[in-house]
Formats: sequence, structure tokens, C-alpha cells
Amino acid sequence: MSIETRNGISKAAKIASVFLLLAGIFLMVVGVYGYLMGDLYYGPLQPIAKEVYAARRAARAAETAITGTVDLFGEGRGTVPIRLVSILMDNAIIVFLVGLFFVFNGVMLRIQSWERMKDLFTVQPALFFFLLFVYYPVIDLVRISFTDMRMLVADPQPFIGWKNYEWLFFKSGWDRFSESLVITMRYTFWELVITLAGGMLLALLFNRMTKSFHAMRTVVFMPKYIAVSTSAIVFIWILNGNYGILNYILSLFGIRGPNWLADANTALTGVLFLTAWRVVGYAMMIYLSAMQGIPKDYYEAAAIDGADSVQRFRYITIPMLAPTTLFLFVTTFIASMKVFQSVDVMTGGGPGTATNVLVQWIYNLSFRDFRSARAAAVSVIFFIILLICTAATMRWSNRSVTYDS
Repeated sequence: MSIETRNGISKAAKIASVFLLLAGIFLMVVGVYGYLMGDLYYGPLQPIAKEVYAARRAARAAETAITGTVDLFGEGRGTVPIRLVSILMDNAIIVFLVGLFFVFNGVMLRIQSWERMKDLFTVQPALFFFLLFVYYPVIDLVRISFTDMRMLVADPQPFIGWKNYEWLFFKSGWDRFSESLVITMRYTFWELVITLAGGMLLALLFNRMTKSFHAMRTVVFMPKYIAVSTSAIVFIWILNGNYGILNYILSLFGIRGPNWLADANTALTGVLFLTAWRVVGYAMMIYLSAMQGIPKDYYEAAAIDGADSVQRFRYITIPMLAPTTLFLFVTTFIASMKVFQSVDVMTGGGPGTATNVLVQWIYNLSFRDFRSARAAAVSVIFFIILLICTAATMRWSNRSVTYDS
């Protein structure tokens, strides 16, 4: 049985909290030291970092493990193996986060009961995962945008200040950025129209609880489960100018179809064909579930008052579906602004720059032009644009959309 102190915290918990605080502070300091030496390439620590990078190059050339030692605090003081320092530089952020969690738990052990701490421990692995794999990459992206990082260069990347942003806003990058943003907005507009209008119309059409309609709803919704890359390859053949089935069907009506994906004027339309096939079923099911939740009394009262079906749809269905429409609008807007896989498989951003959406351009900058720092700068601006648009939409919805049944 643990011995409780006056404030309800056991002595064991106090001892554990002291250990966690000391260990956490030590790990945080070590993590910051490794981060300054590695990713930030901090000036006073550059001599040590240079020794580590030189040892890495020698080890790669000789195909052996890293050997040798390095002085961390001056000549003859704090000599440690270079391999250990190299590992620390590569994993500095993990060491720092572990230390941060130790400090956090040490503080919480002193102010919370053990019963509450057990609940807190269950959510910390997920929190650690999100900090390491979601939030830290976004923060580190900003750091990369201020460097001259290139994919094929293994040595530390020098900081160049605002030069990547100067290239983006005041030099050749602006023309490509504005063009790509316009293409992305065009794609987003049409996907929103297809999703909201098409999904609602299909929901009205299939709003019948019978076995036959259930089977048809399944067929319409099924494309959502098919991988985008698989669907894109199929649509490449469907939209082929010479052998595609779409042009063959058009030819039966005397219409000569274009070479959809090879023509700059129709390439984006071809990508939207795939988008429409994939998204309308999902929107239909979301709208359909919302329609089923609208009380039938509203429609019965409106019918008694003489409202026809169009008026009932306009004054009852559409207002009651406003929260669902907002949900689909926000999620579709964000997803369509980030469209990449279908464009990459079907057109690669071409022909020319006809389908060069923003994420495709960022990918090409990083993995084809090997200018990762410029890609990071574009990504940061793109993130800010999405953040502003989403915040504006949510602010507008708080004033205009009611969630009352």
C-alpha cells in the first residue's frame, strides 16, 4: 500500500516524478544539441558536424561502419564515438520528444492522482505519433524552405534566408505558381459542383428503401473502394483518342472525340471524368443518410399547406441538409486542392502544364528537378492558403448554417 502525502500524492509518485523530470530535461537538452548540430547546422557546432559528415562520407566510400571519436566540448573534453553523435543527429527530434513526454509526465504525477494518470497514459502513444509524424514534418518544412536543400546532396544544406520565397514571388516561380494555382482552383470548382450537385441528385433518385435500390446504390458507391491508381490506368484506356471506348461511343452518334489526355484543352476534363466516377457515390451516401434523418412530419405539414415537391425540396430538404453540405464542401475542397495521384498517373501534369496542379508541381520540383527547398517554400504557402480558406469557410458557416433539427 502506498503512503499518501497530505495532498494525496504517494511518495512513490513523487520519486518517480523527480526521476522523470531529471531524465526528461537531460533528453531534451541532448535532443536540442543534436538538432542544432544536424538539421540547423548551428555555427559554433559546425566543426563537430563537419567531422561527422566527413566520417560518414569515408564510411560510405569504404563500405564500413563509422569509426573515430569527436570532442563535443573542446579539445580533450567530452570525447565520444562519432557513430553515436551521428545517430543523435539523425534522431534528435525523437530524443527531444521522449524528453518532453518525460517532463510532462513528471509534472502531471505531482498534480494528478494515479487514477487519472492511467487514463492519460493511454492517449500518449497516439499523441507521440501525431507529434512525430504529422506536426513535426510541417514545422520542419518551414526550416527546409529557408535552406538550399537538394535531393541528391547528402551534405548539410546551407541556410539562404528568404531566397526561395523571393524566387517564388518575385522571379520565375511566380508565373508557374499562379498558373498552377489557377489550374488547381478550376479542378476544385468542378469537383465541388460534381460532388454537391451530383451527390444530392443521386440521393434524391435513390431515396427508396427497397432491395433493388439498395443494390443500385452499392454499384454507384463501389468506385470509392477502388484504388485511385488502378482506376486511373483504366480511364487512360477509356479516354484514349484512338482506341478508347468513350470516343467509340461518341462515334456512333457521329461525334469525333478528342484525344482527351493528350490535348491541353481537354486533359483536365479527362481527369474530372475519373473524379466524378469516384466521388458522386460517396456524396450520395452522405446525403442519403442525412435525408433519412429529416422528420417526415415536416413534409406532411408542408403537403397539407399545399406545397408541391419542388417547394418541399427548396424550403425543407435543402435547409435541413445545410450541415451535411458544409461537411462535404469543406472535406471536398481540401481533398480536391490536394489532388495528386490521379493527375500523376493519368497525365503527370501535362500535356505541357495543362494539368499541373499545385501538388503535382511540388512533386516535380522535389523529385524531378531535385529542388526540395523550393518545393518546401511552395508547400508552406500552399498550406497557408488552405488554412485561410478553411478558416473562412468555418467562420461563415457558424453564422449561416444551423444544426438544429
